[in-house]
Amino acid sequence: MLNKLVLSFFLLLINLVSPNVFSEQLYFNKTQVGDKTKFEYKWQNNNARPYSLDFELNTKAINSDFRHFKSLTPSRLQMYSVKKLKQAASQLDPRKGSVKIKPSYQGVEFEFKSTSREWMEQQSVTLKNVYDSSLKDYLHQEYYIEFQPIGYRGNSSTLSYKPDHVRFAKESADSLAPIIKRLKKILPRANARRTAIFLLSWLQTIPYSTLESRTQSNGSGFSPPIKLISNNKGDCDSKVTLMASILKAMYPRLRVAIIYVPEHALIGLNVSHLSTDYKLQIDGLDYTLAEPTGPRMIKFSEISERSKKFIESGMYQTEIF
Repeated sequence: MLNKLVLSFFLLLINLVSPNVFSEQLYFNKTQVGDKTKFEYKWQNNNARPYSLDFELNTKAINSDFRHFKSLTPSRLQMYSVKKLKQAASQLDPRKGSVKIKPSYQGVEFEFKSTSREWMEQQSVTLKNVYDSSLKDYLHQEYYIEFQPIGYRGNSSTLSYKPDHVRFAKESADSLAPIIKRLKKILPRANARRTAIFLLSWLQTIPYSTLESRTQSNGSGFSPPIKLISNNKGDCDSKVTLMASILKAMYPRLRVAIIYVPEHALIGLNVSHLSTDYKLQIDGLDYTLAEPTGPRMIKFSEISERSKKFIESGMYQTEIF
């Protein structure tokens, strides 16, 4: 009897001191129901309180939304730009000169032949504009945006690319509507803060996929919201995007921010806050921060010491929508 009491006390002590003990899903199931796919979840928060959530998503949306999204490779980006440049170069008057387009590691170079220096300078500007425009067109087509790497590693002036998380969040709203409908039913009259607390505990228990380097992976590893749900796995960028998408669709007037620190992302919400909240001021407004990533369960309005270190030293960037 004494041994059982000692064992029970020991297990209770582990539950009290271990920050990750309730960080796993208790149950996940995905089943086909006609033209819908039903998702069922059960989990516990850091106070051992049980939660559950179920909803049905359109199977066609799961299979088709962002189906062509893939990591961005420099070779495909350059190939698209060179094609546009060659089309523009074919329109030049051969009596005035010619141009050879030479792809390089840094982009492209132009080699002109003409007796008119003025003509070469004019065409150089024209082709440079075509090149810049083609980059923007291709990035938009592939759901990427230019991204200035946070100045913690390498040359901070180097331009990189990353998935357009804000656009993914906005364009996912329709497909995620059944989740929003379900949340409104189980959380009637809940404000944005209360809903965020619920979503946070759910997302933290979804299995975590390590974030590939944002500045080096060119989007590999990122899962658009509906893909994250379907695969039941996601990195920090993916989980933040999903949480932002749901909250913005539920509360259109809510200001939402994505905060990027080295190899990590957090969410910020301009909600009613408590004096104990960890907040970040952006453009004169206070955003309460949270970390949907997991696997450790961190309470809403609290963030990890690592995140605090970067934010308080100014090593972060933000996107607001």
